Amino acid sequence: MVKLLKYTLWSAVFFCAFSLVYVAAQYFTFDSEHHFLNMKKDMLSNPIWLAAFYVHLAFGIVSVLSGLPLFFQKLIPFSSGLHKKVGKIYVLAILFLTGPTGFYLSFQAEGGWVATIGFLLMSMIWMFFTYKAFWWIAVQKNIAKHYKWMIRSYCFTLSGVTLRVFTPIAMHYIDMDAALTLKVAAFLPWIINIVIGELIIFVNRHSIHALAVKYQKDEKR
Repeated sequence: MVKLLKYTLWSAVFFCAFSLVYVAAQYFTFDSEHHFLNMKKDMLSNPIWLAAFYVHLAFGIVSVLSGLPLFFQKLIPFSSGLHKKVGKIYVLAILFLTGPTGFYLSFQAEGGWVATIGFLLMSMIWMFFTYKAFWWIAVQKNIAKHYKWMIRSYCFTLSGVTLRVFTPIAMHYIDMDAALTLKVAAFLPWIINIVIGELIIFVNRHSIHALAVKYQKDEKR
């Protein structure tokens, strides 16, 4: 039962990761009528906003694709130099590019100041979780804590998928009005992802501990 839950959770992570990449990549047709851009026509003449938007998307894709293989020993051995290099790409993309541009874009969020606060919190918590993941391994050399904070960080990375799933459900199935949907969507998706992250950590707690022990043994050789 536990193994089935693990496979289900990680399958959901894979699905969300590639869904997010697919959705973000569609904007690189640079079609100003495409979905979200069609709602932000008043901002398309602002070069700073437009640059921030595309940097956020581009390095969001980098974050998703660089972060996912880091969780799997068979793809990239945890003690390898490649793991450290890809991990640095993930951390730098979030802390210096995707996170800050998300923070800036929050001030022009649809849904007014309530939505702005939600997306500002999302950006700040995302960067904090990512920094904590880096700090636990780079400074403290604690693989178990590093792994747990990486799960939290990566679940935040996938909040965009939860947002895109929630919005049509709220509007078409729950019959929530558009104004309220925009406000709730700024908070609920990343809160859901926090819960999912903690569930993944709980289900994998024994394997995370075993991984930490193995990593420490490999480091001493």
